[in-house]
Amino acid sequence: MNSKSKIPSIPIEGSISYEDWLKGRRFRRELCERVAPGTIRRTSSSKDKRLRQLFNGERGLPFTPTEKL
Repeated sequence: MNSKSKIPSIPIEGSISYEDWLKGRRFRRELCERVAPGTIRRTSSSKDKRLRQLFNGERGLPFTPTEKL
């Protein structure tokens, strides 16, 4: 088995670059699509009123398509 991960990991003492974080995010999103395709955002929650006030009637920021990450 290959122990080299294709996504960067966060070191215990330190941080990763924004570019490495984006690579990891893209990998996680692609993996998520294989397991449970479709919407990943909840349709409602107890905090909807506050969220919709903050994000102009939406529950959060719009998602960036995986291809653009």
